[in-house]
Amino acid sequence: MNPFIAITSFFILIHNIKSIILALLVAMLSFNGYAQTKTGTDMKQEIKKMEELIQEELGMVKTYPEKPAYYLQVNKTGCRLLVRVNDIPVGYHFVEDEGESMLYPINDLLLGSGKHTVSIQVYPRTGETEVTKDAGVNIKVVHYKEKLVGMPETLVELDTPTDIGMKKIPLYTDSISFNATLPFNHKRILAEATDLRTIPNLEEKVLAHYNMVRQMMIDGNCYEYNKMRLASTWVLTEMNYLGKEALEKTYIASDDLFRFLCNPIDWIAEPIQNYEMVVCGNGKLVYLRRKLELDDVLRVGFYDTEEEKRLSPEERTVTASKFILLYMPQGSDELVELY
Repeated sequence: MNPFIAITSFFILIHNIKSIILALLVAMLSFNGYAQTKTGTDMKQEIKKMEELIQEELGMVKTYPEKPAYYLQVNKTGCRLLVRVNDIPVGYHFVEDEGESMLYPINDLLLGSGKHTVSIQVYPRTGETEVTKDAGVNIKVVHYKEKLVGMPETLVELDTPTDIGMKKIPLYTDSISFNATLPFNHKRILAEATDLRTIPNLEEKVLAHYNMVRQMMIDGNCYEYNKMRLASTWVLTEMNYLGKEALEKTYIASDDLFRFLCNPIDWIAEPIQNYEMVVCGNGKLVYLRRKLELDDVLRVGFYDTEEEKRLSPEERTVTASKFILLYMPQGSDELVELY
């Protein structure tokens, strides 16, 4: 063989091996949950695409002259709490052992006018086996005739019993109902959706979607993720009466989950493990949650500052998480996000 050809072939082989190793390293980093980085130019292009997405979404929604709004005022102490509206979990889990208080909007869980039900599940604090006498939950359904304008009206109120600790139970449940009048009607979305309790291999399909979203987080595909969701979630924008300014605050803002317009330090996506599948929404919705903690499985960890990293090198000091609810539209065999 010509010596020159042999040497050239050798260097080509070495180059190919290096390329393969590099590709494997990138794949391993991605699989293990480590962040892929984007340049400043990439970010500018991403912002432009987000602006175009906002305009597309605004073209899909109706606007209403009157904007009645419904909220839950949730107060709890001495327990962990999960709240549902019409059997749909609210997007925030009150599962800290400490007391929590929040005014939570629920227009997009109502989907339209009529009678609605708020239900609660009260769990013991971490390490406890029964709900104790320290547990207390108060929930008010609050109505604004015009979204966050003027004084609200309390429609109904739920309180846990004062003797809740005497019941010696691992879980306490209760519910209240109220009537709402809204200018929109999107009830058909879930009314016509497939009953997920009839779907074989449902958990496999759900886990595949969650892992797809996790990979999009690792790859920093913020625009692609929001674009994917648009066809099924634009109704949330309509039901919450969101305009251009509100959407800009939603889409063109720092997002630690996708590292959009921010630079979290040592960012990593946690693996999806030790989870359970929950079918809800009267069989029309499904999500995954951590078994023990009862919260989101899509989680990332990072540091805000180098000082935090120096003081806590073994454990990232900041955690961010994402809640999603999936459904299967009529005539489809694919799960998509509704919340």
